[in-house]
Amino acid sequence: MIFSVMTLMNVNYNLASTAAFLVAVTQNFSLNKKWTFKDHNSQENNKFIKYVSLNFLSFLGNLLVLNLVVYSFGEDKLIQILGQLIGIGVAMGFNFLVSYLFIFKKFKEEVE
Repeated sequence: MIFSVMTLMNVNYNLASTAAFLVAVTQNFSLNKKWTFKDHNSQENNKFIKYVSLNFLSFLGNLLVLNLVVYSFGEDKLIQILGQLIGIGVAMGFNFLVSYLFIFKKFKEEVE
């Protein structure tokens, strides 16, 4: 949503993607911690740093996909939004897998 609105306001697609990332990473950490992985452990700072680091790597991958789509198909606003959606899909799968296996691993082992 943030990306689409900023793109339609003629903000550069890389800047719009960065703004959307910054909002999403903090919101998604809370949702993943409490809802997806049901982790109510109090060691949030260490997990948050790991989570942001992981998401930063995914963000770079997202930017790569976004720029490849725009470079290949043109700078039309709908192409930019499509490139962002594809990049989000790739990053989301990677984030979930690494979060599940490494970031929230200790809590997962306690539940089992």
